[in-house]
Amino acid sequence: MNEGTETDSDADAPAAEYLDDFELPDAWSTQLPEDPLDKTLDELENSSAAIHSRENGQSSISEDGECSIHVEKDLFSCVLLAYKRQFKGQSSGSYIARWQVTAHSTTSFIRKVWNLAKEHLNREVIFDVKADGTTSPVWAENESSSEKEFGKFVLFQSGRRHYVLEKLTESSNLLQSWRNKEITVLLHVYSLSVSNRTVWSSVKENLIDPSERDRSGAATTQAVIGLADELRSVHGKHLDVHGMAWSFWANSILNGPAHLRESLKDHPTQHLAHLFRVKEGLHVNAIRRELSVAHSVNNSYHEEVVALRQVFDVVESNVESLNASLKMFKIRLEALELRDRLSDSMINAMETAVKVQEDDLGQELKSKIIDMEDMDHM
Repeated sequence: MNEGTETDSDADAPAAEYLDDFELPDAWSTQLPEDPLDKTLDELENSSAAIHSRENGQSSISEDGECSIHVEKDLFSCVLLAYKRQFKGQSSGSYIARWQVTAHSTTSFIRKVWNLAKEHLNREVIFDVKADGTTSPVWAENESSSEKEFGKFVLFQSGRRHYVLEKLTESSNLLQSWRNKEITVLLHVYSLSVSNRTVWSSVKENLIDPSERDRSGAATTQAVIGLADELRSVHGKHLDVHGMAWSFWANSILNGPAHLRESLKDHPTQHLAHLFRVKEGLHVNAIRRELSVAHSVNNSYHEEVVALRQVFDVVESNVESLNASLKMFKIRLEALELRDRLSDSMINAMETAVKVQEDDLGQELKSKIIDMEDMDHM
C-alpha cells in the first residue's frame, strides 16, 4: 500500500481556497469560528457518506433475511494537497506535495498523514501569560512534536470549510465523504496558536529573528561576537579551540533554524566538529575518573567471584568424595551379587543330591501286593 508520494516543485501546485484573517477567531485563540450551517452540512455529508458506502459495497441477504454490506478493505481513500503555513489564514504559504492516502481505519489514516507531515513541522509555539495580562510567544518544552500533538498543527479543508483533526475521530462518515476526492491539508509549522498575521509578526520578532540583522538579513557582527563570547564562557573550560572557531559556531547557530538554536548551543555542529577538541588535561582527568569507576565496578564483582569459587571447591570436593563412595558401594554390591549366585548354585546342587528315590526293598514289597476282590462290601 502506497502511503503517499511527494512533489517538491511549486510550479504545478493546485489552487486552493483559504480563509482571510477577518474570518478567523481571536488572535490568541486556537478555536475555529462556529458556523450556523455546520450541523446541516454535517448531516448532508453523513448522508452522502452512507450512500457512497452502499455504492462501493456489496450487499448480500443471509438465510434469516438480514442484509449485510461488505465494504472494501481500505474504507478511506483520498488525495491530500499539502501546504505549509506560518499562521492561520495565510494564503502565500508554499505547496509541499500531493499525497494519496488510503487506510482501513481512522487511526491508520491519521497515522499515515502524520508520517508524511511530521518532517515539515517545527517546534511548537505557545503563549505565556504574564502577570499584567499580556502574552508573549515562547517555545514549547519539547523541540519536536509527537503524533498525539498533531492536532495542534493541522487543518483539513474541503471547499471553504475547515476541519480540525478531532473532527475526523468523532465519526468516520466525514472521511468516507472524502473518498476519491482532493482535500487540502494546511500544515501550520509553528502550531495553530499562531492564529493570524499580527500574532505571526510577534512570533517572528521574538523567536524567529531575535538577534540583530544587517541589510542582507544575516546576523550582525555584534550579535555573532556576543554569542561567541557566551559559547566561550560556557564551553571554554573543556574545549581547546582557536578563537575564530567560536565565531564560526556562533554564526552557524544564528543562521540555523530558530527552533533549534538552544540545542545547537550544547555542542558544535558536525561540519565544525573538527575545529574543536577536548583539552588534554581535562581529557586525561576524565579518563582517570572513568577508570576509577571501572575499578570500583570490577571490585564489586571480585568478591562475588571469590565466594563462588569457594562454594565450587566445596561442592567439587564433596562430589569427588561421593564418587569414591559410589565406586566402593558398587564393588561391594557386585561381590554380594556374586556370592548370592554361588550360594544359589550350591543349594540347587545339594537339593538334587538328596532327592527321594525308591530302593530295592520297596520294589520287592510292591511286587507282593496283589489286587483282591472286595467281598465285605458286596
